Amino acid sequence: MNTPAHVVLNALVLGRGRWRGAWLPITAGALMPDLPMFAFYIYQRCVLGTPEAFIWSDVYFQPNWQLLFDLFNSLPLLCLAALVSWRARAPRLLALFASMALHCLADLPVHHDDAHAHFRPISDWKFESPVSYWDSEHHGRLFAAVEILFVLGGACLLVLRSPLRAWRLVGALTLVSYAVFIAFAAMVWL
Repeated sequence: MNTPAHVVLNALVLGRGRWRGAWLPITAGALMPDLPMFAFYIYQRCVLGTPEAFIWSDVYFQPNWQLLFDLFNSLPLLCLAALVSWRARAPRLLALFASMALHCLADLPVHHDDAHAHFRPISDWKFESPVSYWDSEHHGRLFAAVEILFVLGGACLLVLRSPLRAWRLVGALTLVSYAVFIAFAAMVWL
């Protein structure tokens, strides 16, 4: 899934009940598994000047980069961190790690060739889903359409229906970032 979809999903699933006010750790947790990839892209494209096609066909799949991405998407490490947070009675940290774990669980069914090893360090096995959130050869166009509708609808729901101002702001910023992301994707990849 694209990062804004994780923000909306995590806000809608986790941002209620006792974590209703935990908008910052939930939002941060929705973003954190993708942060190494953003840093990787900025470094490759803006610092090194690596061509776009080479970034995603070769450099992204190099073992050291994959290990970094996998560590931020490791369900065993996130479960361990959540357990420590729960035992330490640190509910905001628990919300952060739960949000990161939800991000990873949502990615599992929509990554094909670019799947993460979600079970590192226990295993380097990757579940290669028959569905991809971006690859048209693996239903990417259909998933992208559904994701766009979900993000727009979910973010509007946050803006219009959330009882907390912070969640309304998260929804509004997600709408803005999604518009910027779509414009960027259209300029670079289409």
